[in-house]
Amino acid sequence: MKSLAAAIRNGSFKVYPTPEQPIPWPILAAAGTLAAAAVLMIAGGRATGVGLADTPVVATVAHRDLRLAEGMPGGVVAVIDAQSKQELLSLAPGEGGFAVEALRNLERDRIRKGTSGEAPFVLALKADGRLVVEDPETSQQVELRAFGEKQARAFAALMPKPVLEVGGNAK
Repeated sequence: MKSLAAAIRNGSFKVYPTPEQPIPWPILAAAGTLAAAAVLMIAGGRATGVGLADTPVVATVAHRDLRLAEGMPGGVVAVIDAQSKQELLSLAPGEGGFAVEALRNLERDRIRKGTSGEAPFVLALKADGRLVVEDPETSQQVELRAFGEKQARAFAALMPKPVLEVGGNAK
C-alpha cells in the first residue's frame, strides 16, 4: 500500500487517461451501447406504457376533506375537517403523528409547485378498498397502504363514520 501511495505522489501512477494511454475503444463502445440501450428502453416504455407505474382510476366510495391547522396555542398541530371545522386529531409538540407529517409533506409539495394552497386535502376510500390522500391542487395521490397497516389505520380513524338509514344500509 505504501508503494501505491508513493507512486501516486511522484506521478508515476496515473488514474486518468493520457494521450499515451487513452481509454480502450472496447470500453468506450460498451459504455455507448449501454447508454443507447437505456435511452431506447425508456423511450419504448413511454411509447407503449410497459414498465410504467400508474395508479388506476377508481370510484370514490367515501371521502373527507382535511386541513392542517398549525400555529395553535402551545405549538399544538391539528387535523380538522374542512367542512365542519371539527378537530379530528390533535398533537402536542414532539409527538410524531403520521397523519400530520403526511399532510405536511403534501403542503411542502404545494409550496414547491407554487399552488395557492386553498383547497383542502381529500382523504378518500376507493371502491377497491384503497385508502388514499389526494391533493386536488397538485393532482398528487398518496396510497396509504404503502406505509403499512398501522399508518393506514391512523388515517382510517379520520374517515367519517357511516350514517345508517332506517333500513340499516350504510350511506
